Amino acid sequence: MARFLKGRLVRVVWCELKSEAGHWKKAHLLLSTDTTLSPEQVIEAYGERWSIESMFNQLKLSWGLKVAWQQTRQTLHRWVHLTLTGYGLIQLLGYLDDQAVRQLCCHSPWRKDNPTTAGQIRKGLLLIFHHVPVRQSPSVRILVHPVEWDFNNH
Repeated sequence: MARFLKGRLVRVVWCELKSEAGHWKKAHLLLSTDTTLSPEQVIEAYGERWSIESMFNQLKLSWGLKVAWQQTRQTLHRWVHLTLTGYGLIQLLGYLDDQAVRQLCCHSPWRKDNPTTAGQIRKGLLLIFHHVPVRQSPSVRILVHPVEWDFNNH
């Protein structure tokens, strides 16, 4: 145990991990604010965080959130909602056992059995919709600058 972050009690675990090639990596210091965890549980919790890290990596590099900070707050808010909705839908399609979804994954003939993964589904959809000029679409302007409707006159 140690005190950290303005005197807060934390569990401290030093660990060395092996690479996939079997070589020892440099030692890591892991901190947990849950002091009831054993050292093994702290290491396991650290390993579980990689599923979240890969999601952030995909959102940044594949879904365009890397440059989203340059936008206004309202535009960023809308972009994040649309992006996460698209990300979530593609993740869910990966669990759907459907022939149409499997066909989206047939773009990489060198892959054995064409596995149905969210990444392969995304690539298949990109091949279908790559020619659609979304950024030039009037609907994008409507999303960025909403039109105020007077329902009494329509």
